[in-house]
Amino acid sequence: MARDHAMYWPRHAEASVLHVVIRQHLDDFLRTAADRADGAGLPEFIAREFREFLTCGVLAHGFARVRCGRCALERLVPFSCNGLCPSCSAVHQ
Repeated sequence: MARDHAMYWPRHAEASVLHVVIRQHLDDFLRTAADRADGAGLPEFIAREFREFLTCGVLAHGFARVRCGRCALERLVPFSCNGLCPSCSAVHQ
């Protein structure tokens, strides 16, 4: 009987439309929000969540090297932010 093997398909977080839009417009968005709130801006945890999203799934921000003990295939699996991003779907505790 053949065994089903789970395939790992790496996502390319930096290429997603959401990542590109946030990366290109985050500073302007935060600055505009601060201007409209008499300098107060958004709560820091919101800005932090956006910045952490930009590191999620990006190898340059950390990864684990995973190796199959049977066939010796190795993969680099990027760390996730565990935040509210679409790929993590989790909430910080």
